[in-house]
Amino acid sequence: MKKLAAPAAIVVTLTLTMSACSGSDSAADAHVDQLDANAEAAAMDRFSTFKDDLSSITSYHAQGTLEAEDGNQYTDFVFDRSAGAFEGTASIESGSVDMTIDLIRASNLLWIKGPAEYWESFGYDATPAIGKYVVFQAAQGDQVAKTYDYDRLVSTVETISNGQVTVEGEVDEDGTDFIRYALGEKEKSTLLDIPATGEMGTAKLVSTTDEVDATIVIDEFGTNTDISAPAPVEVTQPQGQ
Repeated sequence: MKKLAAPAAIVVTLTLTMSACSGSDSAADAHVDQLDANAEAAAMDRFSTFKDDLSSITSYHAQGTLEAEDGNQYTDFVFDRSAGAFEGTASIESGSVDMTIDLIRASNLLWIKGPAEYWESFGYDATPAIGKYVVFQAAQGDQVAKTYDYDRLVSTVETISNGQVTVEGEVDEDGTDFIRYALGEKEKSTLLDIPATGEMGTAKLVSTTDEVDATIVIDEFGTNTDISAPAPVEVTQPQGQ
């Protein structure tokens, strides 16, 4: 197997940033019911409570969906915020490509286990890596890990000032009312949806650009996590290192 450098992109990359929304048919285009002044003030109080709650959340589950012109990607991860770790899967559909890779991020390292076609798409001899994790260190691992490190965005929600938040109104999601907020400058915002009433045990972040529609749903706050490096027997080292 050739010496590996971390791929610059994983077929399609998921980057959920504070960027301008387009007119595409996506979660960002859901019908929004406007709120009166009193309800809007209450909604801002609810956002403040949610933001404060995030500071005490040490772990959570996250599912991401990315839809782009050249392919789709679906992710399912568990995050341990206290350790800066996460693990889970990314499923990629692009043209004739339909595959799932496993990722573990722990101790500032990244391990990836993927099918032969994943490694071969970068020109590598996949044979030594079949059924094994390949470890990426330092900047190599960071390059790929940041694509999936949703906690960077969650931390942005936690630290954003209320002056940078706008109450958009209420949206219906499968029969449940959510309050929608725009985070950041107008026309350059990521959208945040949290339940309008009751327990705030879930949230959705939505971003739409001219090229990519992305959503991340976080839930299962405080979920048990045990994220660690795979056993040495499960890891292969690229030839030539």
